[in-house]
Amino acid sequence: THAPVEFVPAVLASLPHREMSSMAASRSRSPPCSSSDTPREFKPWAPRPLRSLAARLDTSAGQFDSWYAYLPLSAQQQPALVTAAAAGVPKIPQDDRLTSLESTSTSCSTAVGDDARSASSSVIGQVWELSQDPRGCRRVQEALELAATEQDRRILATELHRHVLQAVFCPYANYVLQKCICTMQPESLQFIIDALVQKEGCVVRAAKHRYACRIVQHLLRVCPPPQVSSIAAKLLEAADTLARHAYGSFVLQRLVEFCTEDQLYRLVRGIEQNAMSLGRSALGGSLLEAAMVRAAPHDRVWIARAVAQDPLTLLSMARAKKGHGFVFLAFENLPEHEQQHLRAALAQHLDKLMATKFGRQVAAQLGIAQGQGQ
Repeated sequence: THAPVEFVPAVLASLPHREMSSMAASRSRSPPCSSSDTPREFKPWAPRPLRSLAARLDTSAGQFDSWYAYLPLSAQQQPALVTAAAAGVPKIPQDDRLTSLESTSTSCSTAVGDDARSASSSVIGQVWELSQDPRGCRRVQEALELAATEQDRRILATELHRHVLQAVFCPYANYVLQKCICTMQPESLQFIIDALVQKEGCVVRAAKHRYACRIVQHLLRVCPPPQVSSIAAKLLEAADTLARHAYGSFVLQRLVEFCTEDQLYRLVRGIEQNAMSLGRSALGGSLLEAAMVRAAPHDRVWIARAVAQDPLTLLSMARAKKGHGFVFLAFENLPEHEQQHLRAALAQHLDKLMATKFGRQVAAQLGIAQGQGQ
């Protein structure tokens, strides 16, 4: 027994808007029905998205993901109706099908627009107050995400302009700023950058903070390098301290990834000069590895040589989770005769190297064997 026809539009309405639009476009390219088709014959037919949905329900075996919550209530309570509808529903005439799909798509867009207006209007005037609350910050994030235009997001973000320095260190409001960075255009984010650089020492303090470091990393990732040059300059000044900090190290890795060539040159020079001390620290290995990936070929050689000056430092990195990746890169960039020298140095401490999972990986990949250093 087929599902009732009125059930199908409800399921189709829950599908993504782009699928509805593309399906409507594909139907509109189909050849028109000829006059000989009148009266039109109704045959079993189901749109491909509906068949795909039925297939997903069949293979889920009762284990549904978050998408399941967006289905109509009737489909959640009786998934068999979807399967029955996909097996074959009365074929709608071509023109009627297109009209039905377009009207469904329009209703979806209207519903999204209504949700966006409702979410924005519910938080306007109290964005900062809500942002400091675990539940309220989610409402503000939702309003930013559902906002229809960039101007709507700017209106919401305006209420945060005087509270940026409080928000970056807040366990809840920092998520609102992250949502601003992820949803707004870079030029709309200048108020966050200005607030961070205007107060002396705030950029470095933020880079070391468990919440605020996320804001700095997202700004470096999203904004063009010229826009965040003032933040990058302050990070470079404190690079030696940040490189050994639990959160500051992650910020420097992001800076290495997205900085300009001039900034990278300055950072690589500092890393090269402090390579041995970074190699001995528990957090420096990740930064050394990031620098090796982005640096120019000749700079990679100098960084590798700076660490390899002390075989014990190289051994310590080869044994560590955040360090053994650098050892691989160092061997790849060093000349053959220097590689052989390092293999021999590590082979003298093979028992220590084989004592950790990462050390065993290094020994296996580099072909380090017992007695090689004798």
